Amino acid sequence: MDASALNRAMDLLGQFSDRLTHVFDDAFGTRWAEIEDILAIAEILTGRFVTTRLLADTSGLDRRAISRMVARLRSEELVTTRPSAADKRAVEVVLTDRGERQAAVLRASLDDFFRASSEIASQIAHGLQPSSRPPLKGAPADPVDLLRRVCEAGAALVNTMPGAATQGQLAARQRAALVQIVSQGGARPNDLSPALGVSRAGVAYIIDQLCAKGFVSRRRGTVPEDRRAVVLEATADGVRAVQAVMAGIEGQRESLANLFGEVAHWRELVVEAEPLGLATNAGG
Repeated sequence: MDASALNRAMDLLGQFSDRLTHVFDDAFGTRWAEIEDILAIAEILTGRFVTTRLLADTSGLDRRAISRMVARLRSEELVTTRPSAADKRAVEVVLTDRGERQAAVLRASLDDFFRASSEIASQIAHGLQPSSRPPLKGAPADPVDLLRRVCEAGAALVNTMPGAATQGQLAARQRAALVQIVSQGGARPNDLSPALGVSRAGVAYIIDQLCAKGFVSRRRGTVPEDRRAVVLEATADGVRAVQAVMAGIEGQRESLANLFGEVAHWRELVVEAEPLGLATNAGG
């Protein structure tokens, strides 16, 4: 892929990721959930005999972060915990009735999202690999499973970044802002607000964090018609972090194309996975 194609792929992947995060946030009351949090919650929704140890292994979060997340879910009466029957030293995390209802809300929201994302997913798949084939018929049609696999792919791309940009030092919104700044060759603060879904104060905090971490710098005097205007420019470290993601996209082209081909054909996959006679029964 040439540089323009990679930039386009990264931009579309970013748009898809942002929209998916908003769907998850709306369903679970989070605010720009991190990939690791989504992976952990997806494991709770789809797994059997889910322990806090398994959640840490699956998501990449440390035990302390898992404990905080489980405590929050317990306070919201979405999960309960109990000693594992298989291993008394382990703690199982189980959905409550309320948690099951919330899971149903998330599944419905994800189903709607994947159905509505056919066009952007098709663009991503064909942009990455124009000869990519449609997914095999009869693929599993659990939207939470597809959510998990999309997030695993996203986590793999994030992990291509240099150490300073991972290890919890660069949060999801900060990564999104950095990618936007690099891909646009610089950006003004007001340009970031709509994409990030935060207030001006929130954008200012994100920019402060990126500057403090050495990924972005503020420049004045670069806009001829407004010499006082602030333009955000990526530093060498910021550019290297985003270039690492671009290299990750290049290296995972086939698997990403197949994954987004599945998203593009989600509607057909769901129909094929429905039990025979369901539509007839629904009609009376």
